[in-house]
Amino acid sequence: MTALFELLRPELQMVHLRLERETRLQKQGLPAVTMPVLNPLDEDFLPALVLLSAHTQGYSGSRALSLAAVFQFIFLASLMHSDVKDEVAVQTLVGDYFYARFLDLLCRDGNLQFLVPLSRLICQIHLDAAGRHEKSVSADGSHLREYLATMATYLGSQLGKVEPQKVEAWKEIGMFLGKLWNGQPVKVKAGQAIEKLAPKAVKDLLVELVFHLSEKLPAKQVMAL
Repeated sequence: MTALFELLRPELQMVHLRLERETRLQKQGLPAVTMPVLNPLDEDFLPALVLLSAHTQGYSGSRALSLAAVFQFIFLASLMHSDVKDEVAVQTLVGDYFYARFLDLLCRDGNLQFLVPLSRLICQIHLDAAGRHEKSVSADGSHLREYLATMATYLGSQLGKVEPQKVEAWKEIGMFLGKLWNGQPVKVKAGQAIEKLAPKAVKDLLVELVFHLSEKLPAKQVMAL
């Protein structure tokens, strides 16, 4: 795994513990449904983007941890909604439960200011899914990861010192990292976006992440970089 994830490991573990605690209702687990199986990258990617963008803007605290959990809830809910098969009703309801958890976290942990952009994000995700369903396009054609990564860095950076230029820079970085996470060959453009940031240490962490994501692209796409 990349140095970024290792650097943030203590906080990422706190986010995972928070997710586990928040998904238990009245001391009982969720219904027996097929939960999305996430690889280490998918488990850490969005929380890490929220935390890094917040820290770089000068914020370290509970709101960043909570916002990181919020994005992972939205990711899980969206995956569950896109993978309904035999247990359609239960699977969909559990996905809705994850959405409800993210709303609860926003209300409880001081991030209610992000309700409007996150609500719009979810609308965008569902409209995209509906369009793909209508055209019989597979889930591989989804922009889910791009949408989420863009908003993760955009909102995470607003937890600290709100400098419009830096916030927009983080939004652009999130977009290109999301495209890479989604399998699109945008390594050069991602590097150019990262160059707009000031702290060299942060640039180095992000560049390593770009190379890590690029290595996971299909061979033909890597050759096109």
